[in-house]
Amino acid sequence: MGQKTHPIGFRLKQTTTWSAVWFANRRNYGNQLVRDIRVRRYLERELRSAQVSRVEIKRYVGRFIVNVYCVRVGIAVGRGGSRREELRRGIARIVGEGEIHLDFYEEPNPDLSAAVVVNNICAQLEKRINFRRALKQQLRRCEQAGAKGVKLMVAGRLNGAEMSRTEWYKRGRIPLHTLRAKIDYAADVARTTYGSIGVKAWIYTGDVVPERSEHEDGGKE
Repeated sequence: MGQKTHPIGFRLKQTTTWSAVWFANRRNYGNQLVRDIRVRRYLERELRSAQVSRVEIKRYVGRFIVNVYCVRVGIAVGRGGSRREELRRGIARIVGEGEIHLDFYEEPNPDLSAAVVVNNICAQLEKRINFRRALKQQLRRCEQAGAKGVKLMVAGRLNGAEMSRTEWYKRGRIPLHTLRAKIDYAADVARTTYGSIGVKAWIYTGDVVPERSEHEDGGKE
């Protein structure tokens, strides 16, 4: 059995950064972490139709800031901002203290976001669309958006088969062992009438070469 490492966690501070920025002592760390997870699950559940790509959380003294990047900002905000106020009140019930700031931003490249790609595939599988058709269409869209490598995987009772199996499609290269490779990864579950189908996506968009500092260059001009 292969030893798998999460592609995003493996590259923290190399090509990606943390999606939550705050500090807590040992006594409060667990409670704040649980609240963060509950806020993320709440937003992903309530904004499923808006296709959320990522959620950033920042904590300051007396302030709780949430930045949501999604494809359909109009659906997330609602008419006259009514939906945003409703979500802000829901977050306040989870967090329980401080001033809540909730902002929405449009995802510039939805076909290069693994979370959006997985969301699209899950929606098609739940509508009983053939999984091969859904995967091939998404592969083509990712390639047209400029991805250098895409890998999509589904597992479960595909097309209602009696026995579950795993199938995947791959285009280009996915250098999982290269730290400077910028790879976006996401996983979700499609709830179908035949059971749950797991969906995973890896999208490689190129290498990120860090700039050398003056200290590393030895102060040479």
